[in-house]
Amino acid sequence: MSHRNLLIGLALLAFTLIFLRTAWVGDDVYITLRTVDNFVNGYGLTWNIAERVQSYTHPLWMFILTLIYIPTRDAYLTALLASFLASFTTLWLVARRGDFAALGVSTLLLSKAFMDYSASGLENPLTHLLLVLFFIAFIEKQSSPFHLALIASVIFLNRQDAILFVLPALAYLLVTRLLSRRSRSDMNVAPQRIVIQMFLGFLPLLLWEAFSLFYYGFPFPNTYYAKLGAGIPQSELISQGLVYFLDSIQRDPLTLVIIAAGFFLALWRGGSRERLLALGSLLYLGYVLSIGGDFMSGRFLTASLLISVLLLMRLLRDLAPRWQYTTIGVVFILGLFATPPTFILDLNQPRFTEHDLQTGINDERAYYYPISGLMNYRPGRDIPFSGEGWVEHGKALRASGKSVVDEKNVGYIGYFAGPAVHIVDLYALCDPLLARLPVSGPWRIGHFEREIPQGYLQTLRTDVNQVADPSLAAYYDQLALITRGPLFSRERLIAIWKMNTGQFNYLLESVQ
Repeated sequence: MSHRNLLIGLALLAFTLIFLRTAWVGDDVYITLRTVDNFVNGYGLTWNIAERVQSYTHPLWMFILTLIYIPTRDAYLTALLASFLASFTTLWLVARRGDFAALGVSTLLLSKAFMDYSASGLENPLTHLLLVLFFIAFIEKQSSPFHLALIASVIFLNRQDAILFVLPALAYLLVTRLLSRRSRSDMNVAPQRIVIQMFLGFLPLLLWEAFSLFYYGFPFPNTYYAKLGAGIPQSELISQGLVYFLDSIQRDPLTLVIIAAGFFLALWRGGSRERLLALGSLLYLGYVLSIGGDFMSGRFLTASLLISVLLLMRLLRDLAPRWQYTTIGVVFILGLFATPPTFILDLNQPRFTEHDLQTGINDERAYYYPISGLMNYRPGRDIPFSGEGWVEHGKALRASGKSVVDEKNVGYIGYFAGPAVHIVDLYALCDPLLARLPVSGPWRIGHFEREIPQGYLQTLRTDVNQVADPSLAAYYDQLALITRGPLFSRERLIAIWKMNTGQFNYLLESVQ
């Protein structure tokens, strides 16, 4: 067996062991899994079956979960199986990249953020896989504009903001091809054909956006309006974003150190293509800062880590062996400072700490592992976290016969409550009206609670508009026409146009 094959085998074995020991599933993925369950059972791509609302941020990941859920009908195993397959493939591709793959493999295995979100059921693993494929196509193979645009299109479909990673590369490619009549690799391709190739590559994205606008009535997921339209001053969000980066340094110093090293090395030693990917990563990190980061420690840093890992492997491959060993040694030392390191699972770790309460940022794996850790799974049990309050509450709602309730943390609750219970999400991720209202009272990042307008619950229960505020009632009439009305009605299509061009915004002034 060659040295490279041995490394690949050991890397995949180490990843599998760490994954099995640390895998967990969070509440947020069950928001998507409720839509998956509704879709599989014939209720459409809905969260509450009475209205068409895109409560998930990752259409491609949602469809992959659906494909696995159809034969398994097990939400928990579906989330973990999808996560494992995407993460395993990512690590395999990284391990096959060049002569300094040991650096990349060791960094990913020792990064707390990367390993935490190699499981969880969120879309991170597929984002990682798609970014590796783009790196190979853009840097190593210098593929055609069509193929690069196609991968970028799929990246967008997996998570819209991830397009920032590849945006500088695509812009550079388009501009340079248009400015040059003929390129070295496409001697007979006219500039207009380059535009056509990129358009065809982006066709999946355009088709989804057309579907989203028609079916849901909006081009972006409901979470976009809920989180970015909460009315929080930008300065407060940036301040919270800085806290998010500081939190990562404290819990997982390896991740941000490697991100910075990859960026600066690309500027120093990289060619134009390496610098463009580094710029895309910086662009994404700036976006993360501007939105206040997240409440999940490290979640929005894993993709930037992967880009930096790939850049470092490429740009440091000519290092003398002793310096390569030194670099890997530094990675291992930094990995030991994670709390806890990835290869140590402290089952007595508190689910949240005083630090979590002060910053609003959690170690999500620590919080959920006691109730959803894979090591707690036993065949024959309903779910590993049977007995967890949210799950039992959801089951109680299913049995209660209630038609409309309001709740927070609606993932587990929503899935186990079933389709007959209409749940008003107070954090507005799944509710179209609340998502367009400003936050009420103190907020925690990612948890922007809204006050339920007077008469809204009665409106949902009776299907008769009883919202007390006249302007808000008029706004809801238009919103309900979009989310509940006949898909092909002329009135609905007109309402979609007016809503997305801001013609109804004045009706919200009374609640600003």
